[in-house]
Amino acid sequence: MMHKLKQEIDSSRVGEISVTDDDGAQQCYRFGPDFLGFAGHFPGYPILPAFVQLLTAQTLIEAHHGHPLELATVEKAKFHLPLKPGQEIQVAVRRSMIGDRPVYESRLGVEEGLASTFRLVFVEKEDSK
Repeated sequence: MMHKLKQEIDSSRVGEISVTDDDGAQQCYRFGPDFLGFAGHFPGYPILPAFVQLLTAQTLIEAHHGHPLELATVEKAKFHLPLKPGQEIQVAVRRSMIGDRPVYESRLGVEEGLASTFRLVFVEKEDSK
C-alpha cells in the first residue's frame, strides 16, 4: 500500500519542483477527495493524516535528490491546521546539519497559513554512497 500511496502523492503534484538556494526544494500538491490518503481519516470529515504529510515531504526530498531514502526519525513535529481535500498545499524542505546529522526541515502550508512543521532524519544506506 505504501508504494501506491507514494504514487498517488506523486500524481497529485501541481507544477514543477522549485529548487532553492539553501539546498532545499518546494512543490505544490492538491489531493482530491478520492485520494487514498484520506481513506478512513475521518468518514464524513476527511483530513490529511500526519503520516501522509510526512510521506509527502519525504517524496519531495527523494525527488529532489534522485533516490529513495529510509526514514529514521521525525523530530519537532507540530500540526497547526487540518488539510482538506482540494486545498493547494505548498511543501518546502531544506537540508541542514545538526551536529554531524543531515536533517530536512519541512513546512507544509495552505492559503490559510502554516499547516505543519517537522524535521525528517534519514538512515544512510550503504548502496546510496
